[in-house]
Amino acid sequence: MSKIRIGAGLIGNLIICFWGVNSLLTGDPVFNHSIFSYLFAIGGFISFIALIIELRKKERADKENPPSNP
Repeated sequence: MSKIRIGAGLIGNLIICFWGVNSLLTGDPVFNHSIFSYLFAIGGFISFIALIIELRKKERADKENPPSNP
């Protein structure tokens, strides 16, 4: 369940990041302020990297402690 949440967060943050970058490149800033476009682009990218690191930690923990099925 946790990996599904992380995956959904990765996709959402990637969309936010691309939306911010797209609005910066096209010159159409979000809400008529370019600061929001920068925040979306940078914040989405940082969150995306953080969730990738968290997902790798979960995968390593699962490999070290496999579930015991009777």
